[in-house]
Amino acid sequence: MMDVRIKVLPNSRKEFVEEGKDGRLIVAVKAPREEGKANERLLELCARHFSVPLECVRIVRGKTESSKTIRVQKTSS
Repeated sequence: MMDVRIKVLPNSRKEFVEEGKDGRLIVAVKAPREEGKANERLLELCARHFSVPLECVRIVRGKTESSKTIRVQKTSS
């Protein structure tokens, strides 16, 4: 299990995940902030980035803010 600090950029033209200068992940999503759509897309992109199933990624801090902490549970194979 690992906690990762994230900076989310909603309403972006392109979606990407990259490491920022301060060590946080910068995640740009096309989805808007409304109704949790940006958070849903954030979790999908992070699951793909860390190569884990979607249910292994969750927001643990900052659900309504652009700075968040997510928890990634690595699957045992």
